[in-house]
Amino acid sequence: MPLIADSEAGLIIHSRPFKEKSLLLDLYTLNYGRISAVARVSKTSASRSMGVYQPFVPLKLYLRQGKSSLWQLSEALIQRQSFNISTPKIFSAIYLNELLYYLTIPQDPDPHLFATYLDALGRLENGEDEFMILRNFEEILIESLGYAPNYETIAGENFKPDSFYIYLPKNGFIESEDMDNLLFSGKDLISIKNRDYSERNTRIALKNLYKVIVDSLLNGKSLKSRALYSQFLMVK
Repeated sequence: MPLIADSEAGLIIHSRPFKEKSLLLDLYTLNYGRISAVARVSKTSASRSMGVYQPFVPLKLYLRQGKSSLWQLSEALIQRQSFNISTPKIFSAIYLNELLYYLTIPQDPDPHLFATYLDALGRLENGEDEFMILRNFEEILIESLGYAPNYETIAGENFKPDSFYIYLPKNGFIESEDMDNLLFSGKDLISIKNRDYSERNTRIALKNLYKVIVDSLLNGKSLKSRALYSQFLMVK
């Protein structure tokens, strides 16, 4: 029996041409998580569709799923205008989309992550602290995937402020003085555990920690958002 989803909240996180007069859309939705859907685009509706089938546009979706995992999108209605995110913050918004596209499990909904995603886009649009917007999203995503770090050593010991640690993804923290590895100071890790980000070094440590975790989950996949941002800085 086909699964029907009417008035489903969602946004497009990736799109590409599919066969003739169709698009293959990757959607992040409230009740179904990440799904792939085919949308037909006729000549008469092409111009109107250009404003709909874009990233960062909150949509009301009308979907139908048959025997395969691929959905059919019969209609998409704009719920509000596209989030107006200026450069260079738009690269951060693209980064969020890429993380959802590459890391979330298909049809594994997480309403909290969906709400965090919408909140992040809204805060980027409003020009708020980009650093904490990204770290908050990464934190919720990592928790959703089951890879949130445990803020103690693998041996179950508390961090020592004057010691240094390496983080082994999917394992945990180990005390180390090996300068060939990315080291985290115990002082910074204690601050992160206590959610005290007042020190610049702590914020850098938080960014580096989440990057280690995200990169391990990406398993070698490169992100266009990072390349685009690097190119922007070179020509700025």
